[in-house]
Amino acid sequence: MESISKIFSPLIGKIVFSIKQTHGSCFLIEFGDPYLRIREPIEPRPETSEKSKISLRRRRVFVTGTWSLLVLGCDWTLTNEQRSVSQGDDVDDMENLFRNVEGQYLVSARGVEATKSCTLKFDMGASLNLRPRHDWNPSVDPDENQWQLHSKDGASVGYTNNGLVAVESTGEPDKT
Repeated sequence: MESISKIFSPLIGKIVFSIKQTHGSCFLIEFGDPYLRIREPIEPRPETSEKSKISLRRRRVFVTGTWSLLVLGCDWTLTNEQRSVSQGDDVDDMENLFRNVEGQYLVSARGVEATKSCTLKFDMGASLNLRPRHDWNPSVDPDENQWQLHSKDGASVGYTNNGLVAVESTGEPDKT
């Protein structure tokens, strides 16, 4: 599947950092040069919980990459040095393997049209296989994204469980 290779071509040779679990089995991978993203304080609505008010009133600083890959609606397996984790594993196990993959460079990205899957390979032996969710129901959510790739310039592309590449936006560039 040529389009997967083309999508990831700007990331080939770029370093991976700050891999972090976001929610459940979803996680984020940063690629390329690091940048600071700053979220200024927000005045919360009166009905907002006290905990959220405290967070919203703080200035938040995030280290992001030139590209950010959000893995969200798919089954996945991350392998490195004969160890692997997948979407059903314990978060601590995921985080431990994430740390071992950080600092590697992306060397290839390949899609397989027949299985609607994608494999990313890294220079020190790690690989990430992304494939449609085993419980995905196309009649309920035909366009559910397996993953979304966001660039610092505001472009965003997703890959759906039914094997389609979808340009999500060419929105505003990140103001960092």
